[in-house]
Amino acid sequence: MGDTKSARPRDPRAGRRSPAAQGDENASTVPGGVRYVAPHVRSAIDRACGGRTAASAAVLAALDPEQRHGWRALPDPLPAIPAGDAQARRVLPRDADPGRALALALCGTGSVQVLCAIARCAPDRIPESPLAGLARLRGGRFRFADAELRVQVLAAATPQERLRAHQLLARVLAGMGESEAALWHRARGAVVGDPTLVEPLLARACAALHDADAGRAWSCATEAAEHASPGTSPHARALLLSGYAALAGGWIGDALERFAQTLRIDRGYRGEAATVFALAHVLRHGTSPARDPRVSAEAIGRGCGFAAVLSAPFGAALGDREPDLRRLMAVVPGADGAIDDGDPLHRVTDALRTGLDGDPDAGIRALADPEPTIGGEPLLGLRAGAPLLRARRAVADVLLHVWAGRIGTAYGLLSASAAELPVALPFGGVAAALCRRLELAVEGRIGRLSLELAAASPWTHDSDGFVDRAIDAYLRGRSDEAAVHMALWADRGMSSERLGLPGLDEVGPLGARMAPEPPEAALARTLRERVRSARESSWRTDLEAVAAESRGIRSPFERARVEAMLGSTAAARGDRGRGVRHLRAALSLFEESGALAWRGMVGRRLRALGVSRLPSAAGTGAPERDPAPSSLEVCRAMWEPILTPRELDVALLMAEGRTNREIALALQVSVRTVEVHGGRVFAKVDVRTRHELTVLAHRTDQHL
Repeated sequence: MGDTKSARPRDPRAGRRSPAAQGDENASTVPGGVRYVAPHVRSAIDRACGGRTAASAAVLAALDPEQRHGWRALPDPLPAIPAGDAQARRVLPRDADPGRALALALCGTGSVQVLCAIARCAPDRIPESPLAGLARLRGGRFRFADAELRVQVLAAATPQERLRAHQLLARVLAGMGESEAALWHRARGAVVGDPTLVEPLLARACAALHDADAGRAWSCATEAAEHASPGTSPHARALLLSGYAALAGGWIGDALERFAQTLRIDRGYRGEAATVFALAHVLRHGTSPARDPRVSAEAIGRGCGFAAVLSAPFGAALGDREPDLRRLMAVVPGADGAIDDGDPLHRVTDALRTGLDGDPDAGIRALADPEPTIGGEPLLGLRAGAPLLRARRAVADVLLHVWAGRIGTAYGLLSASAAELPVALPFGGVAAALCRRLELAVEGRIGRLSLELAAASPWTHDSDGFVDRAIDAYLRGRSDEAAVHMALWADRGMSSERLGLPGLDEVGPLGARMAPEPPEAALARTLRERVRSARESSWRTDLEAVAAESRGIRSPFERARVEAMLGSTAAARGDRGRGVRHLRAALSLFEESGALAWRGMVGRRLRALGVSRLPSAAGTGAPERDPAPSSLEVCRAMWEPILTPRELDVALLMAEGRTNREIALALQVSVRTVEVHGGRVFAKVDVRTRHELTVLAHRTDQHL
């Protein structure tokens, strides 16, 4: 909606970088470019630059760190691209009036009549106009043809040139009867503030908020604040409305700043501003604001309560089993009756609660239902279509698909949503941790998307890194390393796991305390722990009982993990046929869930068992083949899930026929230590002598 006015003095606080943002500068940039940018910000810049990579990179590098993270609105116009001024002057037609070309760029799109007025020609003479090459016509409307050139033209213009171009557009649009558009350009073209423009601009901002158009609401309210007399009631209202617009758009840095400015002015808005200031402070910093004698404790408490509502049901302070939104609202002062059954906050929370109760598909269907067109006043003025609430809904949808076992679908949904919405903000930034788990499950590594989401999360959390590293090691076949990471996680109190995220229980401590999770996930975890603790004397019966109970699990991902544990354990104890059957089932189920990295891990175990012909992964063509594995590879793959690293070393050397003294020398331990480890190996693989251990190893190797 036009550029940011430069001809009038602005509030010296506007655009000031916070100490946190300055500290993030080095962390977010590297020589030659930008390291991490919020995905939705990157997409917006790519669209503005017409998909041209070099231009997008140059604009991103010129942004403030908080703008790159999505915490502040993008500037309008976008920053100048290096050498963009000269290139813009060179590309523009020689006989084109620069002022009218700038007006065309400011307008961006419009009717053919507007184009004719700017170009000063009749419709049939447009092809002969000097501006014809800059516009693309279709269906009686035009748009600026080259997005990158438009960015360059806008950025290269001086403040005086922009003012004149806005004044030209105001005259053109007023003459055509387009009063609303003319009002905007009249405001942008004013050299000094005009208080008569404040109320019309605020009316447009309110209408935009009603339509969930956060960008237009922000532009109109911000422009109204520029025209209002400082310290007056209209000025306070304009700042408050611009804060609401920033909150709706997810620009929590701008929201916090505007609400703080409103608090300083007061003029009857202090109570309302205090509530939303506290909300924005929690979203930005993760803590309630410091006590302020100008603000009542009740207003601060109400704002912090609303912040908990936006994070429900993931708030760490909400208890072991998160309450529904109505129970939570009961503890928010003055919130009674603020929502109804159609409120987007209530619908999302109810959908997640339905998923936690065991029916994620019902929760997905509830989120897919269209929003009601009639309802009460939305909470904090946030409509369902506001980017912040759409992001909250998108993250909930992804999590529900994870609980349903559709890992690949969930990853695709999160990737698509992250490109359009500030998904790093809702639920305390859980999207970054969720994305890491999905990347590991699908791609077998932590990728750029999760790193960018983590950078865009406004405040840090207890690290989930131990579990992430454990999953990564386990999927790469390094179970001993995975067990070490899980043990370290247990030593830290196991308190960092997020609600409902897929973790790792195939290795590490048994009986780990978990956050609330759907019933199927809890059942599958219990079954896997039963497989790990199966008794040597009755392991076949124990595994059969687990297999029977697992058949009722509907999630293909959770069922696959149980099957993989059953297969690995059976093969490690010498029952190759049973092991192959369970591993084949796991392979198929992981394929169905889209967890391709887990599928790859199972495929490697099957190949270690001598299954040389496996079904191909989706879309890869021919069946997978591998050369026959060595005896050491087979034994290690089969015994690794049930033996410690040192026990595995001792077992493999015993299977080679070495004596205890030879093993002690090779491992640089005492003979007594070898005897202790050997006894534990015998108990775990259900043999009584070294001879039986050697026979079992050769039988596993020969796949008999």
